Amino acid sequence: MRALIVEDSREDLLNLRSLLDQVPEIEIVGEAHTLAAARAAATETAPDVVFLDIELGPDNGFDLLEHLPRATRVIFTTVHTGYGANAFDVNATDYLIKPIAEDRLLRALAKLRAPEATSLTKVQVYRGGGERHQLALEAVAAIIADRDYSKVICGSREYPDHRRFSEWNELLAGKGFSQLDRSTLVRLDLVHSWQPFGAGLKLKFRNSPVELELGRAAAKRFEEMTANK
Repeated sequence: MRALIVEDSREDLLNLRSLLDQVPEIEIVGEAHTLAAARAAATETAPDVVFLDIELGPDNGFDLLEHLPRATRVIFTTVHTGYGANAFDVNATDYLIKPIAEDRLLRALAKLRAPEATSLTKVQVYRGGGERHQLALEAVAAIIADRDYSKVICGSREYPDHRRFSEWNELLAGKGFSQLDRSTLVRLDLVHSWQPFGAGLKLKFRNSPVELELGRAAAKRFEEMTANK
């Protein structure tokens, strides 16, 4: 599978390249650091998949899409969670938050091998007669039970939702979320850092001011799941 990497950060490019070099079926046919260079590289190399950064200096990676061959698949790579819904709208194969972890990249590559699973999944969240928001599941960091309802942490906000926690648990099965206790689902690859907080922990997510407080049981489960990562 021929891959083009479009990335203006040398550190992130080297990280992604080192991970892809370990995947036998991936052949890296080009690298580009600007939108103009990416257009030229896409024409010259005809890649099967483009790993596409979104913010390329003053330019936006979405502007490259119209210059790609129709059959080319796109996996967005970014430090921002807020573009998830836009990625879904253009039928991206996946949406990876940098720095990219090996297990998360492997899940994205698995989607390339399974055409029926290429699209991101989006979900509408709301409560009662309140405002409705459409979120890409790839950008959702955590789900927390809120009495008979739920709260969704996505990007810089917490969104109230009408679903019970059990409904979310069923909806998100197999989509990269880990259940820490009876009221908490978390995307471990979006956790940036954590620190002791009372008897538990306080989690911080990538590019988000929202902090999630874990009780003793959830904190213990979190530490068990991240011990070998």
